[in-house]
Amino acid sequence: MKPPAPLRALLFDLDGTLIDTAPELAVALNRTLASYGRAPVSGEQVRAWIGDGARALLGKALAGPVPDAVWQAFAAEYLDCCGTGSTLFPGVRAMLERLHAAGIKLAVLTNKEGRFAHKVLAAHDLLAPFDIIVAGDTLSAKKPDPAVVRHALEALLVTADEAALVGDSVTDVRAAHGAGLPAWIVHHGYPAGEFSGDDMPDAWIASFESFDPRQLAGGVAGVSLQPIA
Repeated sequence: MKPPAPLRALLFDLDGTLIDTAPELAVALNRTLASYGRAPVSGEQVRAWIGDGARALLGKALAGPVPDAVWQAFAAEYLDCCGTGSTLFPGVRAMLERLHAAGIKLAVLTNKEGRFAHKVLAAHDLLAPFDIIVAGDTLSAKKPDPAVVRHALEALLVTADEAALVGDSVTDVRAAHGAGLPAWIVHHGYPAGEFSGDDMPDAWIASFESFDPRQLAGGVAGVSLQPIA
């Protein structure tokens, strides 16, 4: 049997995995809805809708097509509050520092549009650890299309058996598995679906506060479906 390859890269989802962005998205969304005479939506609704990018989020709130003028209004509102009402999940900064120090290549794979993703990461001083950011408008494809994962692997010069995808949703599981990577899912975040059958993750991450790269030294294939703590 071929031994597992050493872990060389981790690909991270952004919203709901590294950063809790739902509060500021809700602010931008409700400001936009109010300006068009629409009723506000709750924070819980926004959390359930996150995962396919900002325009898709707006479409879910409108329950229909998104007129360009409304999209432009929402984009302006979100750029205005982007990074002001979001928070890092516990342990994220120290975890990324540990992974970077251990020589693990790091990427962000998000369906959030690039201008929003970069502003959120910059607002939290979180751009430096990442070797690449693949946003929702970087390619013609978005997660769960495995082309997004393959693009990141090619840019990082690593193979699928040397990497794993860390996320919070069924979308992340499908993107990872489609590209031949294990999917490690956090207990917090915005699941956007039910983890079952082929959509079950390969491991659960109980907390980033004790997520240690030394635990991964045995290789990606050695991870079991147990909380990583």
